Amino acid sequence: MKKNYLFSALLGAMMMASATVHAQYITEAPAGGFDFSKGKDYVVIYSPEAQVNAIGDKMLSDQNLDPTMVNNQFYYWTADWDAKLFTLYDIEDTQANSYGGSDKLDMTPLFDWGSGHFGAKAKAYDLTAITNDHVLHIGFMNIGAATASNNFKFLFGPKGNDIQLVVNKAVGQMAGSLVGVGSAPDVNKWYYLDIPMSVLLDENGDFGFEADFTQPAQTIIFTVGFDGATPSTYTQGAVDPDTGMYSITITEKGSALAIDGVFLYKPETTGIANTVVPGNDDVQAVYDLAGRPADMNAPGLYIVKTANGVKKVAVK
Repeated sequence: MKKNYLFSALLGAMMMASATVHAQYITEAPAGGFDFSKGKDYVVIYSPEAQVNAIGDKMLSDQNLDPTMVNNQFYYWTADWDAKLFTLYDIEDTQANSYGGSDKLDMTPLFDWGSGHFGAKAKAYDLTAITNDHVLHIGFMNIGAATASNNFKFLFGPKGNDIQLVVNKAVGQMAGSLVGVGSAPDVNKWYYLDIPMSVLLDENGDFGFEADFTQPAQTIIFTVGFDGATPSTYTQGAVDPDTGMYSITITEKGSALAIDGVFLYKPETTGIANTVVPGNDDVQAVYDLAGRPADMNAPGLYIVKTANGVKKVAVK
């Protein structure tokens, strides 16, 4: 990784102090949920209505789930040997989302595989507004049994040309075609995955994906599931005439996941002053442009706080 020459000494000291530490892209959700005032140019894939309203005129592209399931839909896989049997099941969970509301998607696998999909129907997903300056955000919670596998996987982008991420693997760690983004260790706690597209698409970085958003996609564009799931146990009843599926009762919960937001945004510039006083350059803290703690292991622009001031540092 090349570093800006003017700051090479400062960066060298910082990297020596954290040579074995990777960027952590997963953080605990703050009280009250995501602060939409810190971003702009939002591209929404899924968000509760209250949060769409909070975005307001900062919305660049609204591709939110269609409640009528005409333009698009979120659907659960069914068993390929019996189309009336789910492999990933919509469970009832009464916990609030990370904003304090009730809207979210809850799911548990009935087998050790299976996924949920956001798929286009009458209208293609238009992701052409996404740029390298955007950050991918996914809000999620482990609502499964404490002893169950919680390696959640998120695939974003047109099917066959997508970004494939897995939770609870170290950043950059491979799990088949999936790449780790960090840890979310606790059950029943909301976490946010916020990762820049520039990091995901950097051919020399930890991920190196080549997703293409230049054309509208009449396909699956977001998949959520489990890597090595612990299946929930269940009893199977008669076919429900309203759904055409077997009535399912979960008797013991295994792996389970809740999602309350999938969107992209461009961070607003931080309010930290860009002033430096000559003298002591001992590093006290490093932040990305969204004001989150960072370690400068990826290319980008960072805010570095020293004993005598604050400066912006470019890492190339």
